[in-house]
Amino acid sequence: MSLVILILALICLICLSAVLSASETSLFSLSSFTVNTYKESSNKRKKMIARLLHRPRDLLVTIMMLNIGANILVQNTVSSLFGNLTSWLLKVGIPLVLTLFFGEVIPKSIALPNNKFISYRVIPFINFVAKIFKPIRVVITTVTSYVSRLMFFFLKKEKPLSIDELEHVIERSEKENILTLEEMDLIKGYLNLHNSNIKEHMRPRDEILYYDITRPIEEIISLFVDKECSRVPVCKGELDEILGILSLKNFFLYKNKIEVSTDLKPFLKKPFFVAETMQAWALLTEMRQLRENIAIVVDEYGSIIGLITQEDLTKEVLGKISDKIDETKKYTFSKQNEIIASAKMEIDDLEKLFNLKIERKSNAVTIGGFLIDEIGEIPQAGEKIIKGNLLFYVLSSDPNRVRRVYIRLLKHHKKKKTDE
Repeated sequence: MSLVILILALICLICLSAVLSASETSLFSLSSFTVNTYKESSNKRKKMIARLLHRPRDLLVTIMMLNIGANILVQNTVSSLFGNLTSWLLKVGIPLVLTLFFGEVIPKSIALPNNKFISYRVIPFINFVAKIFKPIRVVITTVTSYVSRLMFFFLKKEKPLSIDELEHVIERSEKENILTLEEMDLIKGYLNLHNSNIKEHMRPRDEILYYDITRPIEEIISLFVDKECSRVPVCKGELDEILGILSLKNFFLYKNKIEVSTDLKPFLKKPFFVAETMQAWALLTEMRQLRENIAIVVDEYGSIIGLITQEDLTKEVLGKISDKIDETKKYTFSKQNEIIASAKMEIDDLEKLFNLKIERKSNAVTIGGFLIDEIGEIPQAGEKIIKGNLLFYVLSSDPNRVRRVYIRLLKHHKKKKTDE
């Protein structure tokens, strides 16, 4: 009878070791994306997985503590099972083979490709034992934390990877086809921003396009329409007397008021000034955080020496990748429910974008063809057309075709066409 009990106990302990090994592999092989998805899930088990993995050290100590305990009990059970009938070699070899193959290798091999399936099913058990053994785990983690800090105090800190070493790794990766050409360009662009200041990427002062408020309003229209600027610095007399930044969106929203106003400051955004010595990557990070699109670069004396945009910095990272994206991109968002589109953009795509149906007089495919059908001729730059709930403002055109159009979704229906 005792022999049967020992055999059953041995089987149960090996099964426990297998479950714990599979649990460890399945839980810790889940991607960060999967774990973040589980955090937002309404499923209790998925939330439980995310919660336990939020403290991975505690989870790992719990599983390893139980697994080591199970393996020790396997050793003792085998010794009790055989008694003095076998040599010490078999008493050690048998539990080693049992725990190695059935308690470690096989369970982990199964768990790795099926991590989501297995982790979902074992998490209630793991959560239960984590609560039961919490007092012991706290003691172990406290001691190990202290010992780890003590050991690392005497160890020499590893030197960070130098830029030259990193570039060497990238070159080796390229030769061995580990990275694609696009990935190589992306990494090199990232390194370039990290090792350069903004002066190397900015547009110099003599290339800055700006509007002088003492000049006719037609000049700023030309900057938006002909030069295709999305934002323009506004100055009084000379560039150093900058008043602010006027966006294309604000200009077309308040065009009638701007044309008759003697003070443009209410329509301008406060300029964002940066020092020429600032690191390029730090500037890109700050501009994203502050939601700034344009930075005015100044020297140590406060004089304006250049201008840099988020797009300039982003292109340094994306390089040729961004050029490929730009080739296929038919529109850009100015704001929610507002776009600046190529006249080649198809009406069907515009309908999907704004989730509405546009009535057409003919079978026009593109925005340009649609606008020509609406007014019976090629619209000129500055012409405004309202169709249903959409406002179309022609930004640029030539005698043969329409080129760029500003489109805004209106809240209420207005009359079909208005002239400025």
